Amino acid sequence: MAERIPGIDVARYQGEPDWGAVRGAGYVFTYIKATEGIGYVSPVLDAQLAGARNAGMVTGLYHFARPDTNSPQQEAADFAAQLARLNSGAAGNLPPCLDMETEAPNLGAWIKGFIDALRGHTGRHEVMVYASASWFQSKLAPETWVDPGVFLWVAHYGRPPGEPGFLTDRVVMHQHASDGQVPGVGGDTDLNVSMVPLEVLTGTGAPPPPPKDETYVVQPGDILSEIGQRLGVDWHEIARVNGIADPNLIYVGQVLKIPR
Repeated sequence: MAERIPGIDVARYQGEPDWGAVRGAGYVFTYIKATEGIGYVSPVLDAQLAGARNAGMVTGLYHFARPDTNSPQQEAADFAAQLARLNSGAAGNLPPCLDMETEAPNLGAWIKGFIDALRGHTGRHEVMVYASASWFQSKLAPETWVDPGVFLWVAHYGRPPGEPGFLTDRVVMHQHASDGQVPGVGGDTDLNVSMVPLEVLTGTGAPPPPPKDETYVVQPGDILSEIGQRLGVDWHEIARVNGIADPNLIYVGQVLKIPR
């Protein structure tokens, strides 16, 4: 698995990112929190999904499980309703994802019940399951529910991207940091890599192309004339296409379109 395709995941804490800046910084995919338990829908779900899609990101939705209070069948039905409403369950999207972070008895059986029910609602065989490396090893009994349609997304911080401590042939994504600083997103953001080509996960052709214009993310100490010199582009033209009236007013993290 040589792929290391960067992506992020977001919930309401990230608000409404500037998805063009996220995509311009090289992040290709995102998982977006849709639901939790029964009856909770993220208040920024629709805006986040529309923005990410418009920026050309590959998108998928995730459900935060509450096995301590609900049956897997109830939660799968609730999540499936949002997947259907937003056309996010079918091929072309990242597989619907189950986020396991809440303690309860018999978690393996709960996950199996959720996967079976979700497949029944969506008609899609591929499902992603997210948890920490230690939970996969000690709490979730993956051998009781993993099948060829189940992909695993492992959270394990402090390790090289793509090298989580729990690794099987079904592990396809690694969440390697929770404190990433991503252009266009306020505050800390989870950083991930896909370890397989995204079309393996979406079940379609190639991932979307990058933005039409080449982009450059402003770094500390950058000035517009030097950026232009390095990239072989007249800085006046960079200022023009980005609507910059004062060339001294650029900021770290700003995503500049670079005309060619």
